[in-house]
Amino acid sequence: MTRVFLLCLALAACLAAHAADTEAPKEAPPAAPAGETAAAEAETPSAAEAEETEGDDEEPGDWFWFVTTSNYHNKLKTSETRIDRQINGLFSLLFPRWRRVTTFQDWRDDWMIWDLTLGVGRDINESLAWTVYAGGGQGTIRNRDTYGLPPLLPVSSKVYFTRQSLNAGASIRWWPWGRPEKEEPGLLGALKGTKPVTEMNAGYSRQLSEAEVRMWTPLTGDAFRIRQKDIFHLFWASPRAGVEIPLSDTFTFNALGGYLFFHDQQDDFNGWMLETFVCGRF
Repeated sequence: MTRVFLLCLALAACLAAHAADTEAPKEAPPAAPAGETAAAEAETPSAAEAEETEGDDEEPGDWFWFVTTSNYHNKLKTSETRIDRQINGLFSLLFPRWRRVTTFQDWRDDWMIWDLTLGVGRDINESLAWTVYAGGGQGTIRNRDTYGLPPLLPVSSKVYFTRQSLNAGASIRWWPWGRPEKEEPGLLGALKGTKPVTEMNAGYSRQLSEAEVRMWTPLTGDAFRIRQKDIFHLFWASPRAGVEIPLSDTFTFNALGGYLFFHDQQDDFNGWMLETFVCGRF
């Protein structure tokens, strides 16, 4: 028993010594002087500071894209004269209660004729840039009414007008006093950075004008139906001027007004226009 006890005691002592050696902390290297440590920390920037520095060094590229909405105030003299003569004038004789149909002239006066354009451009120098773009729009006006002697002899009228515009063009942009830059935050900073900008545009346009007139009675069904479609292939030029407002280092908002000159059908398509668009650099 004594031998077994002594043997167990010796074994326990060995295990305790081994555990003490394992758990003993390693000796720390000598600390550097405080001055050297501070200098090293000052010379080594943090990861966040490095990323921020890299982000600040990035500048917007020479290319830019833009999305434009344009409102048109075309003359529409030829088409309106035809509508008054062939529709309003004729049917007002047949139906004393005839009400003048709504046309694109009404939409124009109510600022309802818009289209959408997508484009891309590139800087030429500090004051000039070129752009190319394409877009279009379409709308249909539906006039529906009932005349005659309802309910004995009702006459239902349907007068539809459709216009479709497809455009492609190019422009030269000029900033007389340089491009806008936003140097201060907020709305006030954007307004302070606003600069004037001018454009000279030229391009091609496919214009479709369609009119459909239907008169229906219970006895005859369609008493008559007339449909007329005109397609014009036109070239145009348009000087424009306005302002460009910086929203950030990359994005700007533009508002310009101008006039459209077409090589043909001037009485219908010439007119003032207003465009607004957002531009982003890459």
